[in-house]
Amino acid sequence: MDQSQELIDKINAELIALDRDLVEIDGQRIKPSQCYRFEVKPTHILFNTNCPDSLKQKVQAILSKYYPIDESRAQ
Repeated sequence: MDQSQELIDKINAELIALDRDLVEIDGQRIKPSQCYRFEVKPTHILFNTNCPDSLKQKVQAILSKYYPIDESRAQ
């Protein structure tokens, strides 16, 4: 297994663990993974517009452990 696949596997493991704690959106409790999409080529996250900021921060913190964040491209 190459190093990039190992990083992706580690990120996926942390995102799966994050899914254990439901979030509330528009009065419904859902899995966090229903608020975003993680893609690997290129590596990035797409958030739904109603995704809570606290969840965005947690997901971005997971990604930033493995990939440096380019602040000039951050929204």
